[in-house]
This record gives sequence, C-alpha cells and structure tokens, in this order.
Amino acid sequence: MSPQAAILVTAGLLVGSGFFVAAEFALVAAKRHRMEQAVAEGARGAKAALAGMHELSLMLAGSQLGITA
Repeated sequence: MSPQAAILVTAGLLVGSGFFVAAEFALVAAKRHRMEQAVAEGARGAKAALAGMHELSLMLAGSQLGITA
C-alpha cells in the first residue's frame, strides 16, 4: 500500500471512530424529557433519538463495536 493510501485509510478510520464516539456521547448526555418535548413539537430526528434512548444498551454496544472495529 502506498503511503498516500495508508494516510487516507487512517484518516477515514479516525473520522469513522469519531462519529461513533460522538453518537455514544450524544445518547448518554441527552435528556429524555427534552427529547420527548422535541418529539411532541415535531422536531426532525427526535423520534429516532428517543427510540435510541429506549434501547440505550443496544445503541451503546453498537457504538462500541463501531469504535473498536
């Protein structure tokens, strides 16, 4: 593998890992009552976030898999 390709692959893996870390922190730090309020107001994405909060252990496991893979 050329050095340029290795750098691109490494950068891609770092970005992917950062995405999963951010998703994990967002799910843990989010306030359930604020998400429920956002769903009631029709906020885009709030329903999916609330569903993720209901299945927090599964979401955290998936996030950890994405971080370590």
